[in-house]
Amino acid sequence: MYQVIAPSLFHNKTCRLPGIGTLVMVHKPAQPDFANSRILAPAEVIDFRPEENDKKVFNEFSAIAEIIKEELEERGSVFLRGVGTLLKDNEGQIRFEALHIDPVFSQPISTDRVIRENTEHALLVGDQQTTNFQMTEFFSEKPLLKARWKIWALILGGVGICLLVFYLYKYGINSLGNIRSM
Repeated sequence: MYQVIAPSLFHNKTCRLPGIGTLVMVHKPAQPDFANSRILAPAEVIDFRPEENDKKVFNEFSAIAEIIKEELEERGSVFLRGVGTLLKDNEGQIRFEALHIDPVFSQPISTDRVIRENTEHALLVGDQQTTNFQMTEFFSEKPLLKARWKIWALILGGVGICLLVFYLYKYGINSLGNIRSM
């Protein structure tokens, strides 16, 4: 009777059991394990979200959910083939224990890090194709315009200071400001 839950869960990635909760398939992507030079396999984990409100919902699993609730009251646990076990504790809370997948099906893959420093390969930059060597040269060159403005600023600053010194020499320090002689 419960055999329709697993195919529906695996096909739709969710299975709502009214009055009990919702079973959801959660995808865990492959994870790199650099310390051990391997990649851990991706996995699908079944997550159970208990129903918190008591609003009446009807779907194709309503009849099965009522039978599951009765069986949970009598025995305290219900095994769902291919999915896991629903458990009811002394406080009336429903928990879910998923079936464990055999580790043979989720073996990590051994990897070796390969760094090729002197190998040329093509890159697409904007709409132009170039190579990694050309891009390295492009980014290592210092633009001349950025360095030249400092030189021009120093030259103009020096000319300004020379003009100020010449003015003070010719007219004296009293010529600066609003000093009037009477």
